[in-house]
Amino acid sequence: MRWNCVTATDPNLFQAPFRAGIKLDAYQMEPLRKALRMPRVNLFIADDTGLGKTIEAGLIARELLLRKKVRTIVVSAPSSVLEQWQGEMEERFGLLFEILDRAYFTRMRRERGFGVNPWRTHSRFLVSHNLLRDATYADPMREWLGPVVLPGSLLILDEAHHAAPASGGRYGIESKFTHAVRDLSGRFEHRLFLSATPHNGHSNSFSTLLELLDPNRFTRGVKVRKRSLEAVMVRRLKEDIRNVQGGFPRRRVVPVKIDDLPEDAPELLLSRLLDEYREAREERFKTAPKSARAASGLLVVGLQQRLLSSIEAFARSLKTHRGTLERRRRKAADSAGRSGAQGRANRFVSGSWLAGGEGDEDRAAFTGEEAEREEEGQIRDLNASAESAPAADRTEGDPLQRENDLLDRMQRIAEQARGRPDAKTRELVDWIREHLCPGLPPLGKALSAGASPPRWNDRRLLVFTENREGTKRYLRAMLDAAIASTDRAEERIVTIDGLTRGPRRREIQRRFNAVPKEEPLRILLATDAAREGLNFQAHCTDLFHFDLPWNPGRIEQRNGRIDRKLQQAPEVRCHYFVLPQRAEDRVLHVLVRKTETIKTELGSLSQVIDDAVERRLTKSGIRHRDAGRLAREIERADIDAERRRLVNEELEAARERRDDLKRQIARCRDLLQRSRQWVQFEENAFRDALSCSLEIAGTAPLRRVRGEDGGEVWTFPVLDGQTTTDPSWAGTLDSLRRPRRRNQKLTEWRKEEPPRPVVFEDPGILTDDTVHLHLEQRVAQRLLARFRSQGFVHHDLSRACLAQSADSIPRVVLLGRLTLYGRRAERLHEEIVTAAARWVEPGRRDAPLAAYARDAEIRALDLLEQSLARSGGRPVNDVVVRRLLGSAPRDVDELRPQLEARARAMEETATERLRERGERESRELRETLERQRGHVGGELERRESTLLQRTLAFSQAEERQLLADMNSWRRRLEQFDRDLDREPRRVRDFYEVRAVPPVEPLGVVYLWPETN
Repeated sequence: MRWNCVTATDPNLFQAPFRAGIKLDAYQMEPLRKALRMPRVNLFIADDTGLGKTIEAGLIARELLLRKKVRTIVVSAPSSVLEQWQGEMEERFGLLFEILDRAYFTRMRRERGFGVNPWRTHSRFLVSHNLLRDATYADPMREWLGPVVLPGSLLILDEAHHAAPASGGRYGIESKFTHAVRDLSGRFEHRLFLSATPHNGHSNSFSTLLELLDPNRFTRGVKVRKRSLEAVMVRRLKEDIRNVQGGFPRRRVVPVKIDDLPEDAPELLLSRLLDEYREAREERFKTAPKSARAASGLLVVGLQQRLLSSIEAFARSLKTHRGTLERRRRKAADSAGRSGAQGRANRFVSGSWLAGGEGDEDRAAFTGEEAEREEEGQIRDLNASAESAPAADRTEGDPLQRENDLLDRMQRIAEQARGRPDAKTRELVDWIREHLCPGLPPLGKALSAGASPPRWNDRRLLVFTENREGTKRYLRAMLDAAIASTDRAEERIVTIDGLTRGPRRREIQRRFNAVPKEEPLRILLATDAAREGLNFQAHCTDLFHFDLPWNPGRIEQRNGRIDRKLQQAPEVRCHYFVLPQRAEDRVLHVLVRKTETIKTELGSLSQVIDDAVERRLTKSGIRHRDAGRLAREIERADIDAERRRLVNEELEAARERRDDLKRQIARCRDLLQRSRQWVQFEENAFRDALSCSLEIAGTAPLRRVRGEDGGEVWTFPVLDGQTTTDPSWAGTLDSLRRPRRRNQKLTEWRKEEPPRPVVFEDPGILTDDTVHLHLEQRVAQRLLARFRSQGFVHHDLSRACLAQSADSIPRVVLLGRLTLYGRRAERLHEEIVTAAARWVEPGRRDAPLAAYARDAEIRALDLLEQSLARSGGRPVNDVVVRRLLGSAPRDVDELRPQLEARARAMEETATERLRERGERESRELRETLERQRGHVGGELERRESTLLQRTLAFSQAEERQLLADMNSWRRRLEQFDRDLDREPRRVRDFYEVRAVPPVEPLGVVYLWPETN
């Protein structure tokens, strides 16, 4: 019962860390500590990639559910990580989530009727960012949430920076996703935002993101103050944690140089020809309109990116370009086509700032045919935009002929080289031979006659390539051919991309993270659809970038798949290819070095530099004549002094520097220890309780055995009897089995996969050999429910306990529970009440049993804890047992009034502490609102006085956004008076005790002397 107690009287006491299947790190307690100090949780977890933001959010969600402050949870995340969220929440916290998508909508309406709102069919959902913008899914969600705040609701927004206004110009412009999140987030009572890159360098963009989180403290376009930010943000960097407490591997970035290519190698020759083609087009378009020049340049940049990815990808795009260009030139000018297709044309060049983030998830999930059609449309639109220009149409003669000649040469060379191993592929296969599979024959050579198939060692490799259909197919075909002669070749490599969904994605993750001796998979080929959120670090320490994104942040996201929490190796290695003879590679080599500088030195300025570098590269690509200058520009890339000051002031103020981080970790350790002492959760007691419940159910207790690594594990008894009489037990035991394979029948799975051994302390690694049994795990919940659900009545003494004590005095302890509820049945305070007394036989009593005073009661409770922790001892004889059973009803009656008196005193103390906390937080909120009203009024006055001057440099869209923001400030000023009247009172009301159920006895315990 004590393990379920919570309290709001002290915000520094929490339960969730002891109810989760995680390896506790003190730094991960800080978000929970901050959340519990908020009557309405509005928290931004801005920790670095790989520090465990998902776990930190899960701790908060579990604690809020336990306190009944939250009943409904929606997690919005990129579609590629929804299954991982679902698995983490169930495995680590015992929280079951439904993934809400088209299939779920269809299933609910088929099962419950077309008129049902699928959002009303469950209380916890996972939904992709894309669907929040889709009225088909968002409109029913609005109906479910209601027009105002839904009490007890929590929104967790993963990768929250996607909701920030775009940052391509001088003033951030809100996207469709920004509008969608604004409309929906305000309907949730509690909000958690997660992002490693929350600031894009625009103050108004950052303040808008924070306003979506907490409109009481922040207003779009109004300067973010340090004091307000510190109240809602937790920000730590991996390098700081690594230096302060360790626990993360050292990362080594390894350039793989290929510098002995002949001058006529296709990789080098095509690079030079494409550069000549760019110059020829620039000469032809130099008098064309700006839009035509931009479209022409963008097309060449996209072709260059594909060449740097693979000759296969380049050949496919070049062929499409040639065909659409010829068709375009045979047609008359089509100005309508130029204006309407620019958005799709921009996406031909990879890049978050050009392509926009809103369609990334859809494009990642394209089939091969859909990807080809999309790219063909992009190239067609670019050609239309460029070739429709009057100047381009009039230009004839040598420049156009030169372009055609270069296209002919490039297409001929590319067609001859495509499908053959290129220099990068040969080097990658050589690396696999040296480090993964000794004896692997070189590419194109067969294994010697009669030779045994080469065998693989236990190392694994993760290979990333950009989401280009040509490169992905080509690389998979090359690797399949290279390893075809090896042991179990068909099981050694697998691909994960945007089309890999549901059970298939989970199965790949499980296989790649499984013990190599048991799972043959060795090589995982991943597209950039897998660069965010997924865990591949269990047994993989090597990563290859087959091609390099032009955004440093995307490189870092890839590296973070193995450089993250729970990586057991002391070092990870991130490899990339460099062809020094190719001008583009010399620039990209500098880009990778800059990525490491950004990671280690710039902290939260990283996204600003990432976008600036990407914008510089994608604007005109990498010209050979400018390669040296461009490399130097990237090496020196920084942001202007004003923007650096702004980001440092607005975001870095919330970052815990190393000295502060040391103090924070020490504080969290102290709080964790205090909470542990308050909860009094002990592994041995938990294990004994489960064994006791199993014995009551008529089976054997847990059995301790040695695991394969020599550590202690416990096995469950066979529960066939229970599963026969109660079929629901089979579903409960399924949580102990290894994950079910795709297309595996349920009966076959249960037959082939018996329940795994369990452990009671997280091993600190990703493994499926054992199950971490914690308080919220389904099997533990079911076994412990026997004790929680059973009341104490005089004729049912199954809540009576007889224990022996190392003392000469018989004692009796009556246990009760005091619970204080708030306005919506939130558990404000819960506490175990005790009344201990010296036990006297009823026939010898001159008066009712008298409860001990404080010191004597502490002694009795200590004896009780010692007794329960002991094992063995002589059994109490039947005579004593019958005497105590006969006395129990009278003992309870005599101690009950004293138990109730103590409960009333404890109630008064807790109520007063809750009232004081409500008054304090109400006062602080009033001060916050009054300060923010002054800031908004001042910003509005300043903008109105300089509006004309400021908007001269703005585009029309930026000017519209600024005017919209100013209108929102005027409305916000009108709202402040209403908020000042309502919000502080709401905080006070939250801590007001509304219901106190009568204290009922939970059980009675007799401590019988061993010597008697």
